[in-house]
Amino acid sequence: MSRNILLSVALLTACGTTDTRKGGQSAAEWRGHHVETSTFGADDNSEVVKMLPSGQHALLIASKARKVTLLTVTTSGLEALRSASLFTDDASESELTHLDVDTEGRFAAITRTLPIKNGDELVDCQGSLVFVDVTDSDRFGEVLSELPIGPMPDAVDISPDGRWAVTADEVDYNDGKCPLADVHASISVIELPSGSPTNATVRAVVSFPPAEEGARREPEQVSFASDSLHIAATLQDTHELLTARIDELIDDGQAIRQVSSDDLAITRLPNRSTGAEPWPDGVASFVDGSGQDYFVVAGEYNDTFSVFSLDGELINHIEIQPSDMPSDLPRNIEDWSHAPFRPDSVAPFSFQGHTYLAFSLKHAGAVGVWLADDAESIEFVSVVKIGRADGGTPITESTIGTEGISAGSNGLVITANEDESSASLVGPIID
Repeated sequence: MSRNILLSVALLTACGTTDTRKGGQSAAEWRGHHVETSTFGADDNSEVVKMLPSGQHALLIASKARKVTLLTVTTSGLEALRSASLFTDDASESELTHLDVDTEGRFAAITRTLPIKNGDELVDCQGSLVFVDVTDSDRFGEVLSELPIGPMPDAVDISPDGRWAVTADEVDYNDGKCPLADVHASISVIELPSGSPTNATVRAVVSFPPAEEGARREPEQVSFASDSLHIAATLQDTHELLTARIDELIDDGQAIRQVSSDDLAITRLPNRSTGAEPWPDGVASFVDGSGQDYFVVAGEYNDTFSVFSLDGELINHIEIQPSDMPSDLPRNIEDWSHAPFRPDSVAPFSFQGHTYLAFSLKHAGAVGVWLADDAESIEFVSVVKIGRADGGTPITESTIGTEGISAGSNGLVITANEDESSASLVGPIID
């Protein structure tokens, strides 16, 4: 029986710029500044970045160039330490689209799209999860193993306990990347025995049956909660969030269990108060000041973000207000755009005992940060302009192309800027 949940909710809007917390306490501690933007080669149009667990290094991926770069991250800037190009003999249009790193910073799991052509004709769409050594050693970039997964994967997340990985196998049929009617999106659940990529095994596949009409459901991004049990995936083209539990997806035996998305909890995200639809992209989990775990979702096309319980119940819905943003910040004000600032991805982080949510604001070429100590009363804190040479203006969108974002417990935030081919570091102002 389907457990799809379509919520009809009253829209809750952010109450504008504020620098005080509930109860009249002092201003939020985190105030950010642009530390540095490092540029790379024209072909290194990196769009994915991940801070390693130590907070002292980060990985940057140039998807089309299939290049992985290890960066040192300090309060004073970024430095490229090592780079490795993967699958250099592959002449296809295969890309490295996303990554996550194990809890000890030993290896990365990287999603790889595998379009199959017969001459110029696309005949199949496949995908794999590539495990790569990311230690600061001569083995950096060495492919440890590669596991076939669902078609054209766009995201991966490793559970905090290191036992599981999940991938969002998007296909991208709706946008024409893989316009093959018989190729369907999925979510792959992979077991990592003893927290190692050795003998990694697909244990479950969540399939998305084709829609009778309208857009197909396709997972865009995916995230574990801190309990390593609950997962959430954004379904961008249908404006939904799928939530599930790993123990309800896998079989106790070794067989790959097939699960239909129709049998899982799916929640329709709220529109903006203007009626603009969210087209959700980034999703992540965070723990608020009470110790409660939540998922947060970026509404990329209506300048919103939403907070959900682990079971998919809407807790809070925040509209990003133009009045919160500096007047000289780039923005898209064209008639077609319902998102002048466009929150693409989200990275929760803790700093000085408080919880924050950092969003990459693509049309602004900036990082926006909100205080999330109370999931039901989230407060705008700061926006930081990034990039080296932005051609955007207060009436035209940024040319930086800010997409991927990651953060560490030291309050440092790093972004991957595809259009500028750069990475930016944002840090807290220390008085």
